[in-house]
Amino acid sequence: MLEGYARIEQPGSEIYSTKTDRPFAEKALVELSCARKEFEAYLSTTLSSYPIRLFLAHNRAAFDGLVADVLKVSIERPSSPRRIAQSQRMDMVLLSPAAYSSESAYVYVPDDFERMICHELVHVVQELLSPNIEKSPLWWDEGLAVYLSNQWAYKSQFRFREPVLEAVQDRRIPPLVEVLSQPAFAYTFGWTLVQFIEKNLGRNTIVQLVKSVSDGNVLGALDPCEQEFEKDWKAWLLKRS
Repeated sequence: MLEGYARIEQPGSEIYSTKTDRPFAEKALVELSCARKEFEAYLSTTLSSYPIRLFLAHNRAAFDGLVADVLKVSIERPSSPRRIAQSQRMDMVLLSPAAYSSESAYVYVPDDFERMICHELVHVVQELLSPNIEKSPLWWDEGLAVYLSNQWAYKSQFRFREPVLEAVQDRRIPPLVEVLSQPAFAYTFGWTLVQFIEKNLGRNTIVQLVKSVSDGNVLGALDPCEQEFEKDWKAWLLKRS
């Protein structure tokens, strides 16, 4: 399965890649190591005892195989061209940027690649800290990953930011119930809920929610009724315009 792959490492981080992808592996190792330190500080935790592995798949078939065989995640074959990253437990699999032009829907942008590594690392860390990751709602998982990786702050081909700006400009913010339940909104508006909670209740509230919510009812752990939360969240978003 890993024939032709070589490992480079720093304490707590391992990157597996082919010789051709070694430059991307070196970039990934630096980003992964830096992001670990940032998330340790933000989440008030220590990750040094947990080795995190990142596999750079040299093509689509290798990506699908690593997801299935290393992560033990069921995946369609061939997978969608829009699927270029997957994490599970302490491991993550990314399609090598060298394969983007022929085997993905994206183009290689160095900053996007680095932030995607941070995004997947958030999923890994959240799984480590959560008392019941299987119950964690998608808007919370993706909201945390987009927000803490700073993907929300930049215009990019992944469009985490643009739909929010467009909705605010048109004053057509989706109902909270749709953000909480619809996958598309989880990726585009989930981060706004995480940011709203942090700005109003502080970083420690985010940390406590990650570490304590076991039933998936993140908003229920905040006490205010959902209607009041929605009203305040929308007002805060519109003020940002």
